[in-house]
Amino acid sequence: MARTIPYLLHRSGRYYARIVVPADARPALDGKYELREALGADRMAAVRALPSAVARLQAIIDAARAESKLNDEPRPGRPLSNRQMARSFYNAEMERDEAERAQSEVQPVDPSLFRAGYVEALRRVAAGRAPNDEIAAVIGWAVDGFIERGNARVAPGSAEWRQLARDLAGVQLETIKRSEERDRGEFGGKPTNPLLVETPDTATDPLTARIISPESTKTLTDLLPEFIKERGAKPSMNHEYAVAVRMLYEHIGEPVPVYRITRQTMQGFRRALTETPANYAKRFPGMTLPEAIKANVKRAAPYETLSAVTIADKWLPRLNTILKWCADIDAIPDNPATGITVTRVKSTEKPRVHFDPSDLVKLFGGPAFAPGEAFGEFQWSLLVSLYSGTRPSELAQLRLDSIRHVRNVLVLSIEEETKNVGSQRLIPVHKDLIRLGFNDRVASLRQAGETHMFPEWYRQGLEAKAKAERKAKATGEHVTLNQFFPRFIPRRFNVTYRAKVGITDKRKDFYAFRHTFKTGLSYAGVNRDIRDYLTGHHDTSAGSVYVHDISIERMHEAINQLRFDGFPL
Repeated sequence: MARTIPYLLHRSGRYYARIVVPADARPALDGKYELREALGADRMAAVRALPSAVARLQAIIDAARAESKLNDEPRPGRPLSNRQMARSFYNAEMERDEAERAQSEVQPVDPSLFRAGYVEALRRVAAGRAPNDEIAAVIGWAVDGFIERGNARVAPGSAEWRQLARDLAGVQLETIKRSEERDRGEFGGKPTNPLLVETPDTATDPLTARIISPESTKTLTDLLPEFIKERGAKPSMNHEYAVAVRMLYEHIGEPVPVYRITRQTMQGFRRALTETPANYAKRFPGMTLPEAIKANVKRAAPYETLSAVTIADKWLPRLNTILKWCADIDAIPDNPATGITVTRVKSTEKPRVHFDPSDLVKLFGGPAFAPGEAFGEFQWSLLVSLYSGTRPSELAQLRLDSIRHVRNVLVLSIEEETKNVGSQRLIPVHKDLIRLGFNDRVASLRQAGETHMFPEWYRQGLEAKAKAERKAKATGEHVTLNQFFPRFIPRRFNVTYRAKVGITDKRKDFYAFRHTFKTGLSYAGVNRDIRDYLTGHHDTSAGSVYVHDISIERMHEAINQLRFDGFPL
């Protein structure tokens, strides 16, 4: 059976690129719930053409979203306020002006020849000095358009009709100003008409007291690039900040200015997160957070919701950090997310445990580690994990050039893409690894032209990453390098090798080597600061990677205090 490919639809012998239209883009796309693009009848050709087709469809959706936000107008037929009609009229006129400029033909009539007289007439209408017949002649066509679409219910000649005409005349004056600016090559002009400018009403909106600087009226989306630049975090963390902001605005319903985000807002978001299905963006593509919550409830078997740990340790802290920064730069007077969290129920079962002596006998005493047989990549991955406590992603990326001598001590330099800056460290090589042929293994890999200690594992991880990046171009998903390395060797251990040697406790997975290393250091009486450094939980400052108060000699001595009862080699 051919595998399912996201966004590829097969109907009646033909293939289509298909993408769901998000709710906020539907008004600008005539209420459509999905977009399709024909890709022909050949499957392979369709698969090759799929990414570019999805990109085109996504561009249409992005443009529709932008139009919906710009126009800010409900569906035709719905009564609109004068402010809404003014904005709709302004946007339509500016789009018409842009369309005319995009035409290759030169306009047969120069508008400037009659513009002065028209401007004067518009001013009379806007000022309320024009009679009804002049109003009808000057701007009546615009008023009639809104009446015909059902947006305005005003009788010609009535006070409401005159007021709408006055408002639209004022807007038309603004569009003429923009057109004249564009004629001079100036395209940065902004409207000044009160109907077209967002100005908080201090008399009716108490939140305006939270406006303390120009940054207060910006959205978190606007402020995020500066925040990310200042923080200097890893791309994966920056992605989480962006997702947290997106989720908050999906909950609110629109990207409100930061001053309007209150403690009540954050409490409501906290409650919503407890009802949000895990991985909702993938399970309910195209839906916002509130829509996904409703859709999940309607399922016969609803998906599990976000765990309290994920909410308390990830999404709420990300927003707390951003909003604290906003308070620090005087965008808001206080941090509305301070202290907002969820209660976590402590698990009665440890998620992972260390290997005991009987486990080590099973793991390293079987045929895979038979005496006299050269160890392969799989065997060395288990040995190095046990004696270094490295994370799987760190081990898979270990370069041969990162295995070197520092002050005559052979070390593993964990310096590739890691969990965080504090994870970068030097780990002395244990004497048991050297006794088992570690140096010979490194030398043979160098002679073979390899660049990494675990070359096949590393290649598999990069291939998985490249595949994910190709998918990301079509789906917009974020790609983190080290998320692919816990696969392959760790999966082989967890799925096949562990059961083969007779270890049935599923908590004792590949990551248990790291816990065994930590436990071994503790049993050996190694000081807490050295244990933390060796396991990558030491100082998180950038300078601490190579400048720290623990000598290589002390770490070398600490590592070699490790003794694993039951280790048979």
